[in-house]
Amino acid sequence: MSAADQRADGQPDAPALLELSGVVAGYGAISVLKGISLRVEAGEIVTLIGANGAGKTTTLMCISGVRPLTSGTIHFAGAAIAGLPAHEIVRCGVAQVPEGRKIFPRLTVLENLTMGAFTRRDGGVAGDLERILQLFPVLAERRRQLGGTLSGGEQQMLAIGRALMSRPRLLIMDEPSMGVAPLLVAKIFETIGRLNRDGLAVLLVEQNARLALKLARRGYVLETGTMVLTDRAERLLDHPRVREAYLGE
Repeated sequence: MSAADQRADGQPDAPALLELSGVVAGYGAISVLKGISLRVEAGEIVTLIGANGAGKTTTLMCISGVRPLTSGTIHFAGAAIAGLPAHEIVRCGVAQVPEGRKIFPRLTVLENLTMGAFTRRDGGVAGDLERILQLFPVLAERRRQLGGTLSGGEQQMLAIGRALMSRPRLLIMDEPSMGVAPLLVAKIFETIGRLNRDGLAVLLVEQNARLALKLARRGYVLETGTMVLTDRAERLLDHPRVREAYLGE
């Protein structure tokens, strides 16, 4: 166990909510992930940073059940989830906000949000919908507007809201600042912090490494399919390799 996986008092943290161990995955004969390991504890924000093509999105797709593993294991809340269909992983408590948002452009804001609850059979959907509209007032104002007519930042809020409608324990986010105006980026990251303070765990892939590391508790650095660094986020911010490669210093 590394220093990054221990509390400040040196004792092991609680069992991980999400744990990847020795994950190998790729596309056909091309190996993208080369035995990576990663963990996210309940209630924490962890960020995964790396250059384009490092394997960050592939990692998230493996967790979500969209990309099969060649070998290795993925456990969520102590149960093996690798090999489960994607909708079953959502039912387990994992929701993803994908790169590029991938909302339904010809459905209204309300219809997009309702789609996020497609795996649920409980009676709390209406209440959760109202809470999300309170969290993102602009979506409440545009609730009957087609998703494709929203701005990039508004679509990102919609994608986050849609994921939250599944009532996840872990929110996976892939490049939430991409194509979003700076003022709305600040709002989105403020919202991520608020959700985390309410107990939601977050695994964040973000092109703005400085912003991600300032928000996260811990971080991992992925290079060409291999984890090369892991530590507390504040230490990674000061690491020479991170500063040179990802912070432009």
